[in-house]
Amino acid sequence: MKILFDGVYHNNRRDCYTLHINRAVIYQNNLPLKIPFKHASSGYIDSLEEIYLKLEADDGTVGFGEVRGNCSYFTGDTTEAVIATLKSAILPVLFEIDLTNINQTHDKIENAIVGNMASKAIADIAIYDLISKYYGLPLWNLLGGARKMRLPTEENIPFCSLEETRKNAKALLDDGCRFIKVRVGLKPFQKDVERVKAVYEVVKQLHLESETEIAIDANQSWETKEALVNIKVLQQYGLKIVEQPVPAKHADSLRMLHENLDVKIFADEAVFSVDDLVNLINENAIDGLHIKLIKSGGIYNAVRMMDIAEAHHLSYMVGGMDEGMLAVAAAVQCGAVSRTNLFELNGHCRIKEDPCSGLEVSHSTVMVPTGIGLGIHVNEKQLHEIYKENRN
Repeated sequence: MKILFDGVYHNNRRDCYTLHINRAVIYQNNLPLKIPFKHASSGYIDSLEEIYLKLEADDGTVGFGEVRGNCSYFTGDTTEAVIATLKSAILPVLFEIDLTNINQTHDKIENAIVGNMASKAIADIAIYDLISKYYGLPLWNLLGGARKMRLPTEENIPFCSLEETRKNAKALLDDGCRFIKVRVGLKPFQKDVERVKAVYEVVKQLHLESETEIAIDANQSWETKEALVNIKVLQQYGLKIVEQPVPAKHADSLRMLHENLDVKIFADEAVFSVDDLVNLINENAIDGLHIKLIKSGGIYNAVRMMDIAEAHHLSYMVGGMDEGMLAVAAAVQCGAVSRTNLFELNGHCRIKEDPCSGLEVSHSTVMVPTGIGLGIHVNEKQLHEIYKENRN
């Protein structure tokens, strides 16, 4: 006999309340970008090395996760390292546990290996996708329920000429964007000044000063005194948020900037874990942080960081790297249950052809999927399988 539960039929037996992995498949695709990019720490990037994990449960339910591999400049991971860690440390744990116990599942993955947050993130995302599909729910419902279904996303102004900067800023503002982040860290600094000033002048020309957030991201490119001087110069151009201006390990530098500037100092590379966030809070070093699943270890820790930030009245942005649609969709699920209005959820839009579909972005606004799980369709025919393992 079967019973109907949340729109999904399950066997009316005691074991219908447990869920185990029977098969895991790892895929790897290189996804070329429409326009290559380069910022202060990345070097030249013309394609994203995406890793996909498919988990199939004993009842046939399937969940997918995704992370980007070629971001060693940010996470310290490589594509090969993420895959190796999945095979040697993460998958053996997943085959042993009941996935319906989310807390225990998280703890097992967390304790399987030190660090390796990208490997933990892809497993965490796949598990959440699978469990929410098992219960017939959108993932945001499993996380407590959506507070919003439309997320206004930040747009980036890359390193480019003044003419391109003005053109890009106007196009974004005309399309409805009200949160613009300018990449900075050029030499000489005057190049940064001219580009930020150009964005601000376009904002003023369109009479959108009161509606628009202007941010910069220095990607750790300045030393402490240099950052203090540079940010004071840029403040006159409507600057409101400064993301990771100094090296990640310099909490004292972040604190000095936080205490001496009228803009919000956000941590990015300085916060890879819940412990990192707690330490910066105890140091009174930041005004906010950028939460990314690839560095936090997935959805579970990202939600914890959101809760901690809110409890300490810190601002936070839910975002990510330039990544594939599935990875971005996982962050969108976190954004849907959050209380923030700061998002960077367009990292997939620069990809020429993504093997996934279902995430809609229009006029700098991301629509939260309403389907079960992540709400994303994965075209497995476009994925390149590199490893498969079955439960013994």
